[in-house]
Amino acid sequence: DKGIKISLSKDIADIIMPQMRDLKVEVFKVAFLDSANQLIAIEDAATGTVNQAMPIVREIIHAALQKYAAGIICAHNHPSGTLVPSREDQLFTQSLSQACKLMNLKLLDHLIVGDRGYYSFADKGELL
Repeated sequence: DKGIKISLSKDIADIIMPQMRDLKVEVFKVAFLDSANQLIAIEDAATGTVNQAMPIVREIIHAALQKYAAGIICAHNHPSGTLVPSREDQLFTQSLSQACKLMNLKLLDHLIVGDRGYYSFADKGELL
């Protein structure tokens, strides 16, 4: 998948949904992109329980800097199938967004993957 240009939330969803939709525990992935929004890598940032995964903002930023990424897209699954972001999802996204701004990284999106689709913070206008 390396080198694929990501223009829309659907582009990254098409890549990660098959990997994530049937998982029984929450997994948090990060896609790292270059300045042309081409995929550098996709890595797991955290694996959790049936209803929670605890990614660490500092580790995500560190990995992005090591890869010389210009932008990142985060994604995690909800094994319950619901596409509604939890309060924790919203707070985490805000924290990550603030950290990215400080480090001159773009947080392009945060997707929540369910069994029948995905929720995009960017598409909903919820990334500041």
